[in-house]
Amino acid sequence: MKWHEIKITTTDEASDAVSEMLTSIGAGGVAIEDPNDIRREVLRSDSLDYADEEFLSSLGNDVIIKAYFQGDINITELEQLVKEKIRFISNFLNTGHGYSGYTEVDDEDWSTAWKKYYKPIHISKGIVIKPSWEDYNMKDGEIVIELDPGMAFGTGTHETTAMCAGLLQKYLKQGDEVIDVGCGTGILSIIAAKLGANHITAVDIDEVAIRVTRENCIINSVHDRVHALRGVLDEVPAQKADIVAANIIANIIIDISKIMPYYLKAGGYFIASGIIKERSREVMEACEAEGFSCIERLESGEWVAMVFKCLSSL
Repeated sequence: MKWHEIKITTTDEASDAVSEMLTSIGAGGVAIEDPNDIRREVLRSDSLDYADEEFLSSLGNDVIIKAYFQGDINITELEQLVKEKIRFISNFLNTGHGYSGYTEVDDEDWSTAWKKYYKPIHISKGIVIKPSWEDYNMKDGEIVIELDPGMAFGTGTHETTAMCAGLLQKYLKQGDEVIDVGCGTGILSIIAAKLGANHITAVDIDEVAIRVTRENCIINSVHDRVHALRGVLDEVPAQKADIVAANIIANIIIDISKIMPYYLKAGGYFIASGIIKERSREVMEACEAEGFSCIERLESGEWVAMVFKCLSSL
């Protein structure tokens, strides 16, 4: 089978949003070549890898995203749709150069090629995301998450996910009940389970994300504690969680803040990430208007994560 490989040249800031957009319009797979991932891994204090300054500079800053669409589509219409979607995203994020053309490839060329860009990575102190096909020597005390992204969104390498992982480590207690809104590939749900959560409800509007989350939970032997549901938060049966984690975008965080008191116990925590700096005040004001208190704020790159404490439950 022939596939169309759509190439987008973008920024680290916009790479997750662009990837999610491409998946939402029917991409059968997305490969991300991000030089910043290499820099982050090499520059870790405990990294055994070495690269000189000249090599790191030669990597540039452009993030290359390649999305694969089945060959029987109208490529002209697809190009126009991709350009329109990128223009929309550019209203909120710096999308860089944008659409950079397409080529035709055979099925076997793309189905495994993206894997060479995805290596084990430390997303938080003591938490490692490891592709299911890679070997990794686990160190004492580490939590290793095996992941096969498949066609779903979220490989764990982005700042927003890393901040969420660190905040889960800080606030999650043994036996907690957790809701993961916009679960993607299930990374945060699996981390919560590995940290000792008793039950996790994982929610996503994407059917592929739910399937991949379930598969990854089986790989990590936490499927008995993670219940994955397709839909949005207000479609989830009413339940009281100790923590709700939402690594999504500012608009959705603002929207769900209105119903968050129905899903959190008094004294529970709402961990919100995926927020660009320019909209962080808007998110904070919306959550505080619903009776939440912001107790922690983190920044990484252009992104913000916040922890809100639920002062009263409904």
